[in-house]
Formats: sequence, structure tokens, C-alpha cells
Amino acid sequence: MKILVMSDTHGMLKYAERVLKDFEGQIEGFMHLGDHFDDALRLRRKYMKLRFWAVKGNCDFVKAPTHTIGQLLGHRMYICHGHMEDAKYDRLRLVYTAQENDCDIALYGHTHVPEIDFYNGVLIFNPGSLSLPRQGRTKTFGLLDITEEGIEAAVYGIENNNYKRLEYGYY
Repeated sequence: MKILVMSDTHGMLKYAERVLKDFEGQIEGFMHLGDHFDDALRLRRKYMKLRFWAVKGNCDFVKAPTHTIGQLLGHRMYICHGHMEDAKYDRLRLVYTAQENDCDIALYGHTHVPEIDFYNGVLIFNPGSLSLPRQGRTKTFGLLDITEEGIEAAVYGIENNNYKRLEYGYY
């Protein structure tokens, strides 16, 4: 099952809408990891046929979950923005929280910097930001291909109106 992952759109949906439109026939779901939760709801209304997960971030002042647990093909996902887990400074709390919830995938945003890592049995995945990338990065999003055999994780950047795979891992 292919899932498109985005975070930190901050009210700027141009690239989020483009990516969802371009990948619509290739993905079964999408998730928005916060900032802004309203963006996630707007996108959801346009793509009702896709499975959907969303959480609020530190810039969201709406009543919505700060984290949720998803399950796909025998894999459990801890889905959060990352600010409550202090992921901007250290990913250990994120990993421990995922483990406490029997999750083998931890997804977060908040830093605006993409990351794919594997620590202590947990895939750590941050898609970066489609609107306000940091550290001189291009606008980024992620794709997860989850099967019973494993998880393929990739971060893509948008460069010159093309998609370029920047990071990749199979777990």
C-alpha cells in the first residue's frame, strides 16, 4: 500500500495539491503531519477516496489529535507532528513513544527537514516540508510503500518542476 506523506504546509497548498494530483492513481492514502491541520482537511475534501490520517502541529489551534496510531498490513505507525516528542532536538523520545505503542514506524514533521532512519527496530520518517523547507533544502514530501514483507521509504524533492528522489531506504 503506497501512502503519500506531507507536513508543514502552513496554509500554502500549491505544491501539496500538485503532488496529490500527480500521484492520485499511484497511492492508496495520504497523511498530513501537522501545521496546518486545516490544510489537511481541505485536501481531504478533494481526495475522499484515499485513506487519510492527520494530526495537528504546534501552529494549529484547533481541537484535533496531536498523535494517532495507524495500522497497515501488520505494521503499526505512530503518527505525530513531533513537537510534543521534542523531535526537533532528539528522536529518542519519538522512538520510545512509538515502541510503547507497539509501532514499528514513527512519522513526524515539525523540523521541515526530511529524514529516513532506522533505530532500535523503528523506522523514523520525516517528509520535510512542501512549503517552507529548511537547511537549504528543496520542497519535499515522502512516499511509503508498506507491504507484509517490508517498508520502502523515500523522500522526494521538487526541482525544476520535476520530482527527484533524494533519500531512500528499505526496511
